[in-house]
Amino acid sequence: MTKKSLVLSCRRILLTLAVLLTLLLLAGSAAVAIAVARLWPQLPALDRVLHYQPQQPLQVFTADGVPIAQFGEENREFVPIAQIPPLLQQAVIAVEDRRFLRHPGIDPIGIARAVLANLGGELREGGSTITQQVARNFFLNQDRTLERKLREALLALRIERELDKPRILELYLNQIDLGQRSHGFAAAARTYFGKSLQTLTLAETAMLAGLPQNPAWANPVVNPERARTRQRQVLQRMERDGLISAAQRASAEAEVLVVRRPSQTEVQAGHLADMARRWAAARLGESVYAQGYRIYTTVTAAEQRAAHAALRQSLMAQERTRLWRGPEGQEDLPEGIEGSALDRIAAQALRDRRDDEDLRLAVVTTVRVDGLEARLADGRAVALGPIGLQRLHEAPPGTPALRRGAVIRLERLQREDGGTFWSLAQWPQAEGALVALDPIDGRVRALVGGFDHHRSPLDRATAVWRPAGSALQPFIDSAALERGIMPDSLISDAPLPEEGATLAQAPAGEARVLTLRQAQLIDARHAAVQRLRHVGIDTTRDWLERFGFDRDRLPSDLTLATGQAGTTPMQLARAYSVLARDGGDPVAPNFVDRITDASGVVIYRPPALPPHDPGQRVVPARNAFLMGTLLKDHLLAGQAAPVLDRLQRPDLFARAGRSDQGDGWFAGYQQRLVTVTWIGRAATLAPDAGAFDPVALARQSWMDFMASALAGSAIAPAPPVPAGLQPVGEDWRYVEQAEEPAPSYIGTLPPDSAVEIARIIHRRSREHPAVEVEAHAEDAPRRTVLPAPVPDLLLL
Repeated sequence: MTKKSLVLSCRRILLTLAVLLTLLLLAGSAAVAIAVARLWPQLPALDRVLHYQPQQPLQVFTADGVPIAQFGEENREFVPIAQIPPLLQQAVIAVEDRRFLRHPGIDPIGIARAVLANLGGELREGGSTITQQVARNFFLNQDRTLERKLREALLALRIERELDKPRILELYLNQIDLGQRSHGFAAAARTYFGKSLQTLTLAETAMLAGLPQNPAWANPVVNPERARTRQRQVLQRMERDGLISAAQRASAEAEVLVVRRPSQTEVQAGHLADMARRWAAARLGESVYAQGYRIYTTVTAAEQRAAHAALRQSLMAQERTRLWRGPEGQEDLPEGIEGSALDRIAAQALRDRRDDEDLRLAVVTTVRVDGLEARLADGRAVALGPIGLQRLHEAPPGTPALRRGAVIRLERLQREDGGTFWSLAQWPQAEGALVALDPIDGRVRALVGGFDHHRSPLDRATAVWRPAGSALQPFIDSAALERGIMPDSLISDAPLPEEGATLAQAPAGEARVLTLRQAQLIDARHAAVQRLRHVGIDTTRDWLERFGFDRDRLPSDLTLATGQAGTTPMQLARAYSVLARDGGDPVAPNFVDRITDASGVVIYRPPALPPHDPGQRVVPARNAFLMGTLLKDHLLAGQAAPVLDRLQRPDLFARAGRSDQGDGWFAGYQQRLVTVTWIGRAATLAPDAGAFDPVALARQSWMDFMASALAGSAIAPAPPVPAGLQPVGEDWRYVEQAEEPAPSYIGTLPPDSAVEIARIIHRRSREHPAVEVEAHAEDAPRRTVLPAPVPDLLLL
């Protein structure tokens, strides 16, 4: 073949290829045109972006605006574009769509650049523009098909025709999925860092900006190392685009980020949040979980934190007296792996376990003769010495040994010299609850339904009914006052023949005669039965209903005298609030301060309290006053005496309570605050060397909370003496009984003997104006001189 013929042949081949390519392009263009013509009419209307109504969760806050919890399928907080920091906007544009402000919705140049960058191993980029991602997130699925991509491009072009760039970016920044059920950057900032967008650092901003492409891969909670890698790539891109300086990039890369774990919240009030969401759903319907409503409860952050800490510290202190039960689990940490590799494996081992603010989750990495090292869930390395491992040496035989990979709980304790140390810990097996109310308007000031809401969402403050024990006695005695049993009335402490086996646990002892004031102070059980029998069971049940107790849960036999009535801390707090109000109008507890819609408009406030109506008193004022004097005795000489020693507040009224089933109660009030605590033994709590005194624990929790809640508040004046009372000696009686020559007698002795005994005791009370009464065994050998003229115990 000649050179000329070869040239002609090549030309024919090239011409043929050109023609084929042209035909192919024409055919492709025709196919695209046909597809566009077919798909364009099928595209959905743009109402969802033109009239954007983001699905926002129901959020619960304290009265002073601190977040407690949120409920809903999506965690989202809508923020207008004007309130989104410009640096975050720029970072997202730099990473996701550098030509966002210049292209019409689709960007062929960006697609080509993304292909080259991905092939070159640089920061991975997607071919979709921000507008295309908006189209996909609002209207399409994630299918990887040519038709879906074409629909996405067409929708992007339509969106760009209808909306301006700031609005498109606003939609993107509020709708995009960023992992951990967080949609939008405001929600992600709260989820990962517990911050608002306006308070994010550059390092935090870069980490969030790296999430949209693959939030599961770069999740800082699940994959902290990948998140760090992606963050550095974002910072480098921001520096290359002139958004930050090299010094800013270096500083951000060196910043240690504290990523919140899913269980961390600013205020622990999960049981209260559950009450609030159920209340809202019942009134507003199930749509409440998607409309962005905000419930502001009546608790303040400071008082709720104090209540949570008070209950927890008492239960944790009790648990420290118990034997250690061994590690929570065992993970495989191969020998020879150290440094960053060990940190990574340790973090992976703890990833699916829940950390706790006080009982920190850790995995043992090194075991030595004199101690061990462990990694906390947040990655910190800690060391335990002999003092921190003391409980390990007290563990019973058969307890699993600590070895590398053991999953344990640690707590930070204080030494006598003021320093701190890490110590082995474990979840308490006892449980408790605390309720605090404002007795004037019924506002719930604090509510803790258990040691840990995540482990047990069961609300022991409102939903678990336990025997009230002797904490019920003041209300039975209130009924007795109305039947003529005054504080100086004499009551036999001898058992009744009809008591039978129902009160078999009551101590027999010697038959005694006590005043009402003495009997209620030492919880004399037979004397309690005597006065219940005198008043009448049905009459007493009617009276207890006035205080808010459920009649169906009140025994219809003599066991009512020993507190076998079921109650909750909330119900008991409501009952004591009647006494705090001097017997005044009944007020129902209220835990919702207000509700706002997503735009902040208040849509609900609780109705105002009705005007005071003297005819609507729960009990007479003189009855409530005498009950206050009886409660004051417990602060002077009973199990409540440590309260006055610590708090030094004469305006307190309180008493302890104990049931036969092992419940410990402590209830009391001040003029503007009623608090009830309950401690109970869990069903799985096995006896061991650790003592368990639920009353002492309930009292400690009560004192710790009240010390915080009443700090800085003035001492309330003593309540005035109401009409209808008259002093008799140094005690009080109703005026209609003040002229009686001797205290009344309640009991089973023959009438003549009873009168003679009454005369003897009345004479003794004049001869001995003050007597010593021995306190309960828990407070022995404490002996207190009572200011009131209670007579000596008279043995029959």
